[in-house]
Amino acid sequence: MDSENHNRALALAAVLAIAAGIRFYLNNIVQYSPADESTYLDFAKTLFSGGVSQYADLVQTFLNDRDMWLFPSPLRWSWIGATSIFCSLAGHCTFRDLAMVSTLAGIASVGLTWWIGRELFDSPTALAAAALAATSPLQLALGRRALADEFFCMLVLASIATLLRYLDKLRACPTLSYAGQALQLVPWVIVTTLAFGAKEQFLLIYPIILLFWWLRTRTMNWRMLIAAALPPFLYFAVFCLLAHDVTSFFKVAHLTTSTIGAEYPEQYQNGPPQRLIIDLMAVAPVVTLAMIAACGWVAARAREATRNQRHLLVLLGGILVVHGLLSSKNLRYIVPVEPLARLLAATFLCGTVRDRRWVAVAIVINAVIELLLFRAIFIAGNVYDPVTDDLLRALKMLPR
Repeated sequence: MDSENHNRALALAAVLAIAAGIRFYLNNIVQYSPADESTYLDFAKTLFSGGVSQYADLVQTFLNDRDMWLFPSPLRWSWIGATSIFCSLAGHCTFRDLAMVSTLAGIASVGLTWWIGRELFDSPTALAAAALAATSPLQLALGRRALADEFFCMLVLASIATLLRYLDKLRACPTLSYAGQALQLVPWVIVTTLAFGAKEQFLLIYPIILLFWWLRTRTMNWRMLIAAALPPFLYFAVFCLLAHDVTSFFKVAHLTTSTIGAEYPEQYQNGPPQRLIIDLMAVAPVVTLAMIAACGWVAARAREATRNQRHLLVLLGGILVVHGLLSSKNLRYIVPVEPLARLLAATFLCGTVRDRRWVAVAIVINAVIELLLFRAIFIAGNVYDPVTDDLLRALKMLPR
């Protein structure tokens, strides 16, 4: 058993090393977006040069400048704070510094994919999911950009992972005192609050995570309700402290939602709910097909399927459905779905292929396909925003 655990630890270390090597190698963008990425850099530079006290001025500048309303807002204080802290450690503040935060978040996301897989299933499935996540074209692309998306993905996964760890502690020690339970919840509250602070889009994902929590416990009490209310309250409270004002939160939130029907999202991010699946198929065909097969596999063997498989399916499906119903559809918005899709695909792969050598062969073949797709779409095609039009044109599926 010790030898087996040692081999699994070595395999995980190898997967993380490969994931890190690929991401560091690809963190080589020279030209960044004059829109979202420049906005994030301006925010980071403001705090880098003037300190946290400048946040209030940053909020007022956003409110007073009509041209900024189409771009990311100061509501994303955890991403802005993380990039400014990294800049302070680096001693300079450039696009590459912000991209490095995304790169590090991408590596952490692979590790968190393994963690969630280990909590829900077993070590071989978790390792297969991490290996699949290591070559995700979407995550590789966002991990080299000065955007909040990969950082957001990491925090969503961290929220799920720490919740599973908390529930595991409760099962292991059901007589834990109220104070002990509250202490075990602290990591979840912190990372979930940071997830709200990375992208306000987490408001759409949060109910699905709470549903996942309820499915795993089948209980609803005051402690759970109070714990669920803490992250959004703390997100709001931290912003108000930074902005030195309460009303600014609602003003910025209103301006952010008022731009949903702007020209770019209306023209490039519209369409039916299944558009997101089509885009996922274009970027990661093998994993997306395996995910769909896994959905059918779990549904067909409803009685034999494990409770964890059904819960993962609800979590993944819920996030996809919520975003599919929105008017703006963009793969950047569902990047947290990617690791969950790869975990579901890994359960199908490990559950149907008994010989682990063939599992490894399938992962290697998928890695080759995905790296070729990444090169075609994001290197040769120079795609910045992974929307349907740009993806299909890069793959020469639409006339130029």
